[in-house]
Amino acid sequence: MTQAFDTINSQQIAEDIVTQLANSNRNLVSDEFEEGLDYLRKYLDLNILRYKTGTPCWTWNVPRKWRIRDAYIKQGNKEIVSFKEHPLHVMSYSIPVESKIKGEELLKHVFVHNHIPEAIPYEFSFYKPRWGFCLTHAQKKEIRPGENYEVRIDSELVDDHLSIGEYTVRGTSDEHIFFLSHIDHPYQVNDGLIGAAVHVALAKRLENERPYYNYTFLFVSETIGSITYLSHHEDLIPKIRYAVFVEMVGLDNPLVLQRSYKEQALINQYALYAMKKRQGESRGYPFLTVAGNDEKIFDSPGVGIPAISITRIDQEKRLRENREFQVRGEYRSAPPYPEYHSHLDNVQLVNYPKAGETVDYLYDLVRVLEEDFIPVRKFKGPIFLSKYDLWIDWRTDLEMSEKMLWLMYLLEGKLTAFQVAQELNMDFQKVLDILNRLHEEGLIEKRKIHAGFDR
Repeated sequence: MTQAFDTINSQQIAEDIVTQLANSNRNLVSDEFEEGLDYLRKYLDLNILRYKTGTPCWTWNVPRKWRIRDAYIKQGNKEIVSFKEHPLHVMSYSIPVESKIKGEELLKHVFVHNHIPEAIPYEFSFYKPRWGFCLTHAQKKEIRPGENYEVRIDSELVDDHLSIGEYTVRGTSDEHIFFLSHIDHPYQVNDGLIGAAVHVALAKRLENERPYYNYTFLFVSETIGSITYLSHHEDLIPKIRYAVFVEMVGLDNPLVLQRSYKEQALINQYALYAMKKRQGESRGYPFLTVAGNDEKIFDSPGVGIPAISITRIDQEKRLRENREFQVRGEYRSAPPYPEYHSHLDNVQLVNYPKAGETVDYLYDLVRVLEEDFIPVRKFKGPIFLSKYDLWIDWRTDLEMSEKMLWLMYLLEGKLTAFQVAQELNMDFQKVLDILNRLHEEGLIEKRKIHAGFDR
């Protein structure tokens, strides 16, 4: 299958998933979340893991399932907002309420978008019993403090199960690379769903390969899904080399990296290398400074799996805006993109070719992970390079001739091939070609990189 066909097919898969699931009230634990997982099974034979309400997950517990049937704010016969008009008008996980209250009290339960007056914000209260309505600025102005209003939220919290979708492309080892995404943000596309769609396309591309690592894809509810999974799979933690979280990759910006907590972890350099190869530039930012999601669960205290995040956030623009806030004495942070956490984060905001290119990039990253190894010298003395057609004439390429000499000193089993390339300031693929030739001639041993190598 050609790369061009792979890209087109990946783009089609992403577009289909987003189109089908974008307008769904996919909440943390909800019937719609489970329906979303069912749709992903159109492409992947997902293993669905289910955990009962109240199940302990380290210091957390599995929350109850939220269901909602109706909600509105009325004044007399006039309906100001309703759940049926747009489900985001109701704060997710709102407790039931049916009351006649003054506008002054109602306004305490009203949320608006900070940046876009016409946007309906996405708000939630998963772990604290509250209720609320999400309005545009114009709708909020209709609520006057001294007047009477009728509010109703017909919802319930019920004992059920939290569901997690799991799919693994089996490798030849017992070590894992995890790809993480969440699908629980209702009516949001770049915030979560696009990452899941891209991961489905990547899994489809990998499913007929026989890699060294096991590539496990998790489709979860943000935070609690990963906590639940890891707390019930503690035996896997030492075997997970890296985790990669992906979201916001339908935006029309270049890919950027949010590095793992321990910046010496090779996954950071792998990601930047593949990024520059794919798009001609690469930018990396410190841990949890771009968008904190499930990578912070895998890379949390007591877990310590190096975990990165890949997005298309314009982080340089955000940093400029944040500096302006500081100058004005405002303690706030610019959103990842203007439509973030609003009903405007919809299918119109997705650049599907960018999503397809993201799948290509992640596949490139997998190839780097698979190809790297620890080269260990089996020879003594300097290699007679001419014998193996590896000699470089110093008169025509002095720099490369010297690098071939120094390469021999870096094969003591302490560095990976990728690190050797970094030490010599050479392209990784060029170093691989040389090392593979040395291996073919029996001059070096190839050792696999164990999961704890750079923790």
